[in-house]
Amino acid sequence: MADTFVKRSALALAAFGLSMGAHAQSSVTLYGTVDAGLIYTSNQQTTLANGSTNGHANYQLGGGNLVPSRWGLMGTEDLGAGTTVNFALENSFLIGSGAMLQSNTLFNRNAWVGVNNATYGALTFGRQYDPFSDYMGAYASSNNWATLYGSHFGDVDNLNEAFNFNNSIKYISPSFGGFTLGGLFSLGGVAGNFSQNKGWALAANYAQGPLSLSAGYLELNQPLQAALGGTSGYIGDFSCANADAAYCLLQDASKLRIFGAGGSYSFGKANVAVTYTHTRLSQSQYFATAARPAGTDVSFDIAELNTTYALAPDLQLGFAYIFNDVKPGGSGSTRVHQINLGAVYSLSKRTAVYAVAIGQKSSGAGLGVDPATGASENLAQIPNVVNSDTDRQVSVVLGLRHNF
Repeated sequence: MADTFVKRSALALAAFGLSMGAHAQSSVTLYGTVDAGLIYTSNQQTTLANGSTNGHANYQLGGGNLVPSRWGLMGTEDLGAGTTVNFALENSFLIGSGAMLQSNTLFNRNAWVGVNNATYGALTFGRQYDPFSDYMGAYASSNNWATLYGSHFGDVDNLNEAFNFNNSIKYISPSFGGFTLGGLFSLGGVAGNFSQNKGWALAANYAQGPLSLSAGYLELNQPLQAALGGTSGYIGDFSCANADAAYCLLQDASKLRIFGAGGSYSFGKANVAVTYTHTRLSQSQYFATAARPAGTDVSFDIAELNTTYALAPDLQLGFAYIFNDVKPGGSGSTRVHQINLGAVYSLSKRTAVYAVAIGQKSSGAGLGVDPATGASENLAQIPNVVNSDTDRQVSVVLGLRHNF
């Protein structure tokens, strides 16, 4: 089934940078994915004229569900002696309207150029994804079969690569007996303030036979401005573009830190993957008050068990359980449980249909805020849909994906 599913993460492009040297020729390739589907959600919150809230079921057309709808160019030039020059330019678009996913950004996913050598590794420059998210994202169900709606809470750990790094320098080592190292540094580019918008990541991966293991660390200053498009172009799962977004500006923080580890093992037709990430947002403005204008630190501990089974060569079944534990400083813990169930059927090597159901339950102290009373409440929010008006929410996604 490896040829059937295209990972949402940038692993394919990272691998491209390491492998093109073997082809000993120059080429440019146009590629992409068109993905669309119908999404049913059991409850989405709306705000009434009197300030109270209500919840209703919703049907909507969504795109880029199983894989982002995108198009791109990748190319290589053979310089000889095992060295190539590589580039990638890639853009995401909204299939429902044809608009770019991130306004005023022609190549929002990738815009980089670099040099690869079979002996020394790959060095790339530009707008690109980090090695931590590349390696760790491969284990998440949302990057394989569960659609972007099955990702971790708000994708705060960036395993679905909600953001990439501008002005970055990235290095991926050659494989040493299955062991690979990667690092990235993003320059803020602000005169007189070297730390503003600065980011970096380090990660390691081991892959040998049926076993794969990864671990790494990511840090980014001012994540909302540096990577998520700012308040006017916010593209994260907690986007304020929706007037009823319960967790608007949760990622408006002074610093983002993520540590994670994961792995997978294949048993014939079955595969089991696990991930754990710890994410910390410093001085999140979501919690800012007149008495505490700097906001509050908040941490997210997220664990996922992701299992798949190839019922037939063209049919894959999946089950995943995700546990989120959210702890704002000085407040009680909120626990978010999520289950993903799905099936992907390949009509051909390029085309597949899919059906995925996601259920979420929030408990504990609650991260939501009642607009009438200001009290905390539990509001479930399946990633990339409007939050529920209760502590429960279910979404069902039916769609078609075509690669070219």
